[in-house]
Amino acid sequence: MTGRERTLRALSFQSVDRAPVAGGLLNNWELLAEIAEAEDFWAAPRRHLLEAFRRLGCDAILGPVMPKRPEEMTEGPEGRATGFSKVRELDPVRTPEEVARRAEAAPPVEEVRGGFGQQAAYDEYVRLMVDGQREAGDMLLIPHCLGYAPWFPTSSGEFDYEAFLMACALYPEPMAHLFRSRGEQSRLRMEAVAQATGEHDLLPLLWTGTDLCGRNGPMLSPALLERLYFPVLARALEPLRQAGMRVIWHCDANYRAILPQMIALGIDGFQGLYEEEGGVRLEDLARMSAATGDPLIVFGSVLTWGALSQGTPEDVRRDVNRCRAAVRQRGGLLLAPSSSIGPEAPSENVLAMYEHARTLVS
Repeated sequence: MTGRERTLRALSFQSVDRAPVAGGLLNNWELLAEIAEAEDFWAAPRRHLLEAFRRLGCDAILGPVMPKRPEEMTEGPEGRATGFSKVRELDPVRTPEEVARRAEAAPPVEEVRGGFGQQAAYDEYVRLMVDGQREAGDMLLIPHCLGYAPWFPTSSGEFDYEAFLMACALYPEPMAHLFRSRGEQSRLRMEAVAQATGEHDLLPLLWTGTDLCGRNGPMLSPALLERLYFPVLARALEPLRQAGMRVIWHCDANYRAILPQMIALGIDGFQGLYEEEGGVRLEDLARMSAATGDPLIVFGSVLTWGALSQGTPEDVRRDVNRCRAAVRQRGGLLLAPSSSIGPEAPSENVLAMYEHARTLVS
């Protein structure tokens, strides 16, 4: 059984010899170069990255999330790269009134549809899937399509966050217009994805999402999300649902308060769990079902900011065991770190995760 076959079976809740293991979420170019035995990683970073995960025995590739060059990252207290990008100089809109004026000026849905390059989006997705899978070989490629989700201005720098959130509360009508206008681009992209998937027999699954929550829960109240964002999300996901595709949502924050709504809207699984106190535990998801009645799919969820970064190899092996045990009877697990692993994680911990994961026979 190839890694690609093992992953496809697991994501369809069919029996497998062991849980498939995903690579692609490692932001440490030095370790990747060492594993791939690449003298100059940056001469062909994508090729060397894929070779490293192939040597680690991975069955699938998430993304991949390409590592940053040292000059692109911030430094920690000891001068070591952190994995976080340097902050750009931004000039956001700083008052809720100005945010609302920008919202009112957003083009209507009809205009958005008329100006969207549907064929270009279709061709781009086919290239992403076909060329990427060719590079991945026997590993299943699951591309990083987070930007396909309906717009929410997380980290974009367009709006000051306090001003944006206040505008949603104070001026819901123009903000609803803005969400519909920006969200229509997502709907059109999803239409292209669904069409391309059917016509080219591509992977019937999309890994997408955007940050709607922080560590304390939703950035907007559930009531405002119901009014402003969830209708846009439902419209965007509709073409994928009609095409029988599954949707995995990136959620590396506290989604507990809105998890039922996300599932009801058609989300089939999650990646990047926030398992701190008050958050969503892997064990919680293992007891839940998608709107289709199938178990939820999980990409994860070995704790990046726990065992991998702060523990020992034995701690990592225990967390791998925890993830496997949580979903043993219901399937749908693609074993992976809970988020991208930064340079701060000891190499021996990273290697322990991949080595131990391959020993967990079903």
